Amino acid sequence: MSTVRNDKKLLGLSLIESGLLSRDQLDAALKVHRRSGNTLGCTLIQEGYISEAQLLNFLQSKLGFPHAALANYVVDANALRVIPENLVRKYEIFPLIKVKNTLTVAMVDPLDGFILENIQLTTGCEIKPLVSTRQEILDAINKYYKKGAIAAKADDLSALKKLADNIQGIKTAESTIRVNEKDMSQANIINLVNKLIQDAVTTKASDIHIEPTETNVRVRFRRDGILEEVMSLSKDWASPLTSRIKVMADLDIAEKRKPHDGRARIKLASREVDLRVSTFPCVTGEKAVLRILDKGSIVLAMDQLGFNDYVLKNFHQMIKAPNGIILVTGPTGSGKTSTLYAALKEIDSTEKNVITIEDPVEYRLSNINQGQVNTKAGFSFASGLRSMLRQDPDVIMVGEIRDLETAEISIRASLTGHLVFSTLHTNDASGSLNRLIDMGVEPFLVASAIIGAMAQRLVRTTCPECKSPVKVSDRLFGELGISRERIGNVQFYRGKGCPNCKNTGYTGRTCITELLINGEDIRELVVRKSSTTMIKNASKSGGMKTLREDGLAKAVRGITTLQEVLRVTARDE
Repeated sequence: MSTVRNDKKLLGLSLIESGLLSRDQLDAALKVHRRSGNTLGCTLIQEGYISEAQLLNFLQSKLGFPHAALANYVVDANALRVIPENLVRKYEIFPLIKVKNTLTVAMVDPLDGFILENIQLTTGCEIKPLVSTRQEILDAINKYYKKGAIAAKADDLSALKKLADNIQGIKTAESTIRVNEKDMSQANIINLVNKLIQDAVTTKASDIHIEPTETNVRVRFRRDGILEEVMSLSKDWASPLTSRIKVMADLDIAEKRKPHDGRARIKLASREVDLRVSTFPCVTGEKAVLRILDKGSIVLAMDQLGFNDYVLKNFHQMIKAPNGIILVTGPTGSGKTSTLYAALKEIDSTEKNVITIEDPVEYRLSNINQGQVNTKAGFSFASGLRSMLRQDPDVIMVGEIRDLETAEISIRASLTGHLVFSTLHTNDASGSLNRLIDMGVEPFLVASAIIGAMAQRLVRTTCPECKSPVKVSDRLFGELGISRERIGNVQFYRGKGCPNCKNTGYTGRTCITELLINGEDIRELVVRKSSTTMIKNASKSGGMKTLREDGLAKAVRGITTLQEVLRVTARDE
């Protein structure tokens, strides 16, 4: 059992034993406490179960916590520098004095183990809690942090300079970031994590992987869909780095035996970046992955996504339909959300009510009502979708159809005059229709509701600076399932590697797609529960290019390479 739970039980049961609280009141307060994230003490006061004076007196007289009357306290300037303002305001605490490695802190609830552990991790100090009222703490924060801002800023700049001196440079093809491994101070750990995030955003990485191994800690960035190692640290850094990330995402640092999921938000320069944090216990330690959701990123127009002429023309017609379902399919990281956002941007107007439900909201779109799934509050795709239908929508976007309930509500919405966009995790466009049937949706409903389905992948584009002709082996043609005779006398290209592309031969990514249009012949096959292969062949007869065919066409034009097409597509049967 975690420290946090023990502390909550101690405060609650102690109040019950003293006759200041009933069991029903404690249970009700704990429910509110879990939803709000406030300390249990603050929650009890806010809900009116106990007065602030009663709680203060109880903590003093019964549990022996001294009262810090902050208005009369002499505050230590060194203590102010130890905890940044954002944390003292978040946790509603106030640092009073720092003596050697002990930091004395005033709190409303000095039994909150979660806050105590996080402060200890952030500061590297042993924490000695005193009790004070919420108003006293807020008044002290407003009074002293305004005065201490200049000193704190100078301290931060000093720490950043120290970190900059330690870091030798971000990895190119040959080199790796290195840090002074003897400096494992809390300030250095915090700034190292911030520097990693900053570098990831600057270099347009989508994910940061922090992976403990038997001998070291490996840090990798996912750029353009490919993982690249940027740092290697000694094994001793594993726990401090993971703990710092868990603190940022308000996760339980004491529980290392099970996976955790959370979110964090940081401000970089003039824009905010959201992080989706996931930890996973491995035999060598906790692995952490940070998905970067840069809300300042630009949502591209549809004609900038890399669609071929057939897809661009027909997909544009689909999104202008008055009702029905349009599906975008593919694995995680294949650009589905970007495609849907581009479609919503295309049809957005003051005459339409557009509502989305997403998990999470990755980009903010003006004039569109965006909702975010919150499973802890009971706000799921299905429940959110039911509520959206009472909001008089014209266009609905459901981040993902994950279950039968969401699928049925989406289809019902499309059949009652709404245009619905959503995503599915299927390998190709044809498989999305049978995927809905496998979920339990009646075939005739799938045939009636679906306007079309588009599968997509992202391939890296050849670097224009070092692009050069290349000979293609018969073996590569064979792996792609095509003959040299079919391709003809075509010159293919590949990047040699240069500073512009960090010696990878690639810069940026583009879409390859296949678009299924649900015509009469496809509807008949769906109603008969025909195989995915039969649906695919019928779609190809109607003009659909498969993912591999679209990829080969882009390779022929020199946009990407045959190796990329082979990496992300399956052989056409």
